[in-house]
Amino acid sequence: MKKLLCLLLSALLLSAFAVAEAPLPEDTNTRLSQPPVSDDGAQANSITLELEGQRIELPFDDSPEYSSIADGVVQASFYAYTSGGEKLYELYILFPESARAGDEITPRGAAQDGMEGSVVLIVSDVDSQREDYYFSSVTSGVTYPEESDFLICVDSIEASGSAVTYAGRLTASLVALDMSTGEVVARLDIPETAFSFTIGQTEPDRHASPMPSPLPDDMRKV
Repeated sequence: MKKLLCLLLSALLLSAFAVAEAPLPEDTNTRLSQPPVSDDGAQANSITLELEGQRIELPFDDSPEYSSIADGVVQASFYAYTSGGEKLYELYILFPESARAGDEITPRGAAQDGMEGSVVLIVSDVDSQREDYYFSSVTSGVTYPEESDFLICVDSIEASGSAVTYAGRLTASLVALDMSTGEVVARLDIPETAFSFTIGQTEPDRHASPMPSPLPDDMRKV
């Protein structure tokens, strides 16, 4: 799995701009339904979504390979396997390090301010090694895909020593592209859902949170 998501998004953008975007097929819409956000907000260091009919908690990955604060960008990674281990879901949230509590980050706002932001969901099939990328991104003042959108609400930021804890809410309308042609092949909507994560803890452990099932071949190492 690609570890430098910013480079991945740049490659996606470059390949997509090289070809014309195809119309979105009518039957490609998918919705990731999310139970109403509770008064307590998100469980610590996680985000919970209903993916393809399964309610899955995606624990935060505190490995600096996947989650970091660097070059003015906060990148948070959440991931989990389905209970049977057939699929791997990875959610990435990127927003400016300059964000403050109460900020609402959107593609248009980020573009106007010269900032960058992205929401990316990667769905990987363990057996076939197939990866589907759903994303909405703004980089160098350009939002892509044009039909995508996201809203990242930063509700609180707390610093403790070298660690920083972010909590907020995410809403997104993501678009999947054919990686070989750049054509739009699917859309996926994420209703408002709470998240929280802490970056900068000492001695991070990628698998501190128990995985749904043991797997001999972790696709995140691919």
